[in-house]
Order: sequence, then structure tokens, then C-alpha cells
Amino acid sequence: MKPMTRRTFSAAAGAGLLSPLIPNLRGATHIPRRPFGKTGIEVPMVGLGGGGRFFEAVPNDEAGGELVRQVIDHGIEYIETAANYGPPGDTNRSERRIGLAMKTHRAKVFLETKIDARDYDGAMREMENSLKQFQTDHIDFLLHHAFFREEEVDQALASNGAEKAIRKMIDQKAVRFRGFSCHSPELALQTIPRMEPDGVQFPINATRVPDFEAEVLALCKSRGIAVNAMKTCGHGFFTKAALTPGFDSRGLTDQHPEEHRFAPPAEAFERTGLPTPTEFLRYALSLPLTTVVAGIESMETMQSVLRGVAGFKALSAAEMKSIHERSQLFAGTGYWIPRQVRPA
Repeated sequence: MKPMTRRTFSAAAGAGLLSPLIPNLRGATHIPRRPFGKTGIEVPMVGLGGGGRFFEAVPNDEAGGELVRQVIDHGIEYIETAANYGPPGDTNRSERRIGLAMKTHRAKVFLETKIDARDYDGAMREMENSLKQFQTDHIDFLLHHAFFREEEVDQALASNGAEKAIRKMIDQKAVRFRGFSCHSPELALQTIPRMEPDGVQFPINATRVPDFEAEVLALCKSRGIAVNAMKTCGHGFFTKAALTPGFDSRGLTDQHPEEHRFAPPAEAFERTGLPTPTEFLRYALSLPLTTVVAGIESMETMQSVLRGVAGFKALSAAEMKSIHERSQLFAGTGYWIPRQVRPA
């Protein structure tokens, strides 16, 4: 297979080899915007997630850069990733591919990334590298990536911690807003008052109710904190595509398989009435969230996301209850869902 370039990517899309754009999706689509907490700005209510669905499935850097350009040109102007989203030995992959698109499209985009270091020096190195990979002079939203234990929060907030580095970068206008992501509602409730973030990001989907919906969303609303949702379709594992070989490499290398089931049983999709990806997306969009980020690895997935937001109206309580109940087959499926605390 020949490497895909920008020219061949565009030609393939036009020829229908990458799923043809349906007529009413040609050109930029109007994506409604929502307030980014109490910052005074608004951002698109859906964004591109630059995690594994993006950096693993797209064949090479140029195809990745072109896909990001296409996504932005079609109105999805929120781009989310992390400093270490990439396979072993190439942890810059996601940011590097996004950076190819930022050369021409930076002015249109609200750009988010995350750092893993909890100390000052490590955080500064990661942020400086992210700016280099993105080929930009500023990042709109910078998060501490995936707090799992209170001890990590303590490290980040220490006098020589990563939070000090982030605030310095804000003073230097290299970062606009700050926050954190985590997978535990309990830890989120503990961390929000301590950190007073501009925004946060959590895995939120219809299988896990009430979960973050019970208290965390209300706390964020009361404090004017932006909330982004990820894994609204279980990192793609709530879809039949997850049963295909090579869908995601994590299942081959996972060190804690007892915690993660990467796809439901094959016979699950013989059932009728399962929620569609659009229903999972609209469930999340009906919550008091700022942006829902979705892993986009193809034009087809981009089209699905755009269809999901086209003419969107918040679902009724009965509709959300129906999606939740029909989704329970997936309740133990999806990367980092369910969450279990490992012994220290």
C-alpha cells in the first residue's frame, strides 16, 4: 500500500474511497457553541479526540494532518489530544499530526492538550515539546492528564509541582486555560476545590449513570467550570467495529486485563435496539457539558459526528432513560470503563 499524501487523501475522498461526503455536509457545518465555563468565550460543542482511535487507525502523518484539516474545514474546530498520545517509541504522534494541520488552520481552532508529568521541570519540558509539535506559540487549554490517586494531585500542587509550571506558562501567554482530567468522580470532587480549574475532562457516557452526573456536573456548574466529556461511545468499543481484528492494540498489551473489557461479546450485536453512536453522542450532548470529544479516524466517522449534531435538540428525560437502559449490555465494556481501584 502506497503512503497516503494530502493529494491522494483528497482524491480518495472525492472518489468515494474514504466515504463520500453527503451533499448537506459539503463545506463547513454550523456547530453550535457553548460557554467555556466562566471564561467569557464559547467553544464548539463537539471536538476531535486525538487519542488511540486517531493515532492508531490513520495510516501515516500526512493522512493524519489532512484528516484534521478536513475536520476543521467541516466545522469541528475543537481539537483535543495529549502530550503522550502515541504508540511506544512514537509518543509525539498525535500532537505531531495535529501540528501539520495547525500550520494552516491554527487561527480557527481551540486547541487542547494534556501533560503527564507531576513535577515542575517535567511539566515544562512536556509543554515546550507540545508547542513545538503543534507548531504554535500557544495552547488554549492545558490539563493535568489522568489523575488516578490523591497523591498525584498532591505532587502536582506542591511548591515544585506541575501546576506551578502551568501557571507560569499562563503568565507568559503560552497557555490560556488550565484544568485536569480524571476517571473517578470521587477524586474529581476532592480535586476541584483544591485546584479551582477553568475546565475539566471526564469519561461520561450513557452506560454509567449517575457516575459523574450525580454530583460532579452540578459542582462544576455552580463554580463556572467547563466540562468536557470523553469516551461517550466507550472509546469506540460500543460499536460492532470493535470486534474487527486490529481495531485497537490495547487489548494485546494491557497489563490489567481484569479491569478492562475492550469489546462486548460478539453475539451482543445480534440483539436489536442497541443505542447507535448518534444516540450515545446525543445523550452526552443533552447533559450540562461544554464539549464532547469524539475519536475521529475517518471521513465516515466525521460525517457521523456531524449528523449527530445537525439539528440537535436536547433529549427528554424519557429518551435519555431509554438510551441508558438499552446501553447496559456495554456497561462493563470500554477503555477505563468500568473503573476499579488497584491496591496501592
